[in-house]
Amino acid sequence: MREMRRIIIAGAIGLVLIVLLSISPHLSSHIKIRVAEVFTPVQKVFYAAFSHLGGVAEGIGRVIRAARLNRSLEEENIFLTREVLRLKEVEKENQGLRALLDFKKKSPYRNIPAQVVGRDIRNWYQSILIDKGTAEGVEKDAAVVSARGVVGRIIEVAPHTSRVLLIVDRNSRVGGVLQSSRLSGIVEGLSGDICVIRYLPRRSEIEPGEEVLTSGLSRIYPPGLRIGKITRVYSEKFEYQGQYADLAPAVDFDRLTRVMVLVEQNQF
Repeated sequence: MREMRRIIIAGAIGLVLIVLLSISPHLSSHIKIRVAEVFTPVQKVFYAAFSHLGGVAEGIGRVIRAARLNRSLEEENIFLTREVLRLKEVEKENQGLRALLDFKKKSPYRNIPAQVVGRDIRNWYQSILIDKGTAEGVEKDAAVVSARGVVGRIIEVAPHTSRVLLIVDRNSRVGGVLQSSRLSGIVEGLSGDICVIRYLPRRSEIEPGEEVLTSGLSRIYPPGLRIGKITRVYSEKFEYQGQYADLAPAVDFDRLTRVMVLVEQNQF
């Protein structure tokens, strides 16, 4: 019953408002402003509440948009960083290929391209297998290089397969010369992915980052090929032994897939 009364009252008020608004424009305008005045306090409350909620919603929207934009920029930054690193690697590879091609033009060696087909699993030395052998002209002790630098030398040969001893093996020895100072020493493997260059003059200034090239003093490696970069310099225990330095090889042996065997032309 009470609910019915409320409906009747609300209907009556609505009917009165419709009648009032349908009379003369001047009178209805006057009544409108009076009605608005009566409801102004309530309107203020609702307006303030909804304005605040609208501001909060807008702020939340800005935060969400900013988070999405930040995530997008972060992903783009990661992509661009990876792309820059990839392009740097490509540029290094291209520089190595250009140097290798230039070497090939001037070299008295025959160049036999080969692919890495296996890695030695024995512990006493580090080596790789390539898919070229005596049938293609490969011989024992021939130097093996890649676009980045010196890989090692041939130690075993079969008709269509050869084993290459890597320069990081402890049994490896390569005559080296520092590119800037022209100081010479012997590069030896330390296993893993590190070499050491020994017998450098004790009082010489040697800086990390200096390139080490093949000296050409041995009969295996021609001069001017990249071996790696110096990372740390030490002094030997006894003065006559001079200085030595750790060396990071120019070749990434874990990713090595293609190499070139250098064979002297006068053998053919």
